[in-house]
Amino acid sequence: MAEDIGSKEIQAAEAPVKETSPVVLTERDIAVFHIAHEQRYLCYNQISGGFWKERSEDAKACWHRVEKLVNAGYLTKEYSGKMRMDVFFASEKAVEVLKKKSLDSGLPVMKPSRDFDRNIVHDLHVTNLRILFREMGLIQWKSERILWERDHLYHKPDGVLTIRGKKIAIEFENGITKGIKRYQALFEYYDDHEGYRLLFLIIRGDTREWLMGLDYDARKTWFVTYKDLVKQKEKALFENKRGAFELSRLL
Repeated sequence: MAEDIGSKEIQAAEAPVKETSPVVLTERDIAVFHIAHEQRYLCYNQISGGFWKERSEDAKACWHRVEKLVNAGYLTKEYSGKMRMDVFFASEKAVEVLKKKSLDSGLPVMKPSRDFDRNIVHDLHVTNLRILFREMGLIQWKSERILWERDHLYHKPDGVLTIRGKKIAIEFENGITKGIKRYQALFEYYDDHEGYRLLFLIIRGDTREWLMGLDYDARKTWFVTYKDLVKQKEKALFENKRGAFELSRLL
């Protein structure tokens, strides 16, 4: 998985693979369909880094498999002009497979709109976080798409991680772009929301002293930079105005 998908993305290939042999789906294929369906789409680096990490890039096994799934109609490839790269959606054919396995999450097929990539930088980083937690063995993740389209929540986190039955709200910030009043309102919402045990605010860039110094429940709200979390994983230091703990201790 790329540390920063916005600057390290690599295209799958210059020319498509024309394979006509039948596709026998694997558990790995199903997992790719499942996350692509729930997160809207995946880029090639997320598929290769999240599901093919143990395989050599030189062998191009992931690239061949992705192109075969595209040719067989399980993945739909769309080009993001904003990111200048391809992304992959779970097709109707893939979602039918998920339905038979009760893995469709009650969501319809995601069909890309003309401006599907409007929030792509944010969306890809959130998906990276899901893949990162998955690598840690934390697989119970509810995506924003589920929260919005199926559960119809008005105020929704970017993701919800459930650990031993307790929910953790995940909010990812591309940068500290909101004003103090908006962050304060965000913290007040989560302070009053009894359904979330913790709030993790994950920031792409530097945390700010004024942000951590705002009024919030310090037993619940914790801050970490995206870079530190990706590099250090369970050892990443989560901080707030009262202290700092490694992620493994908070969980």
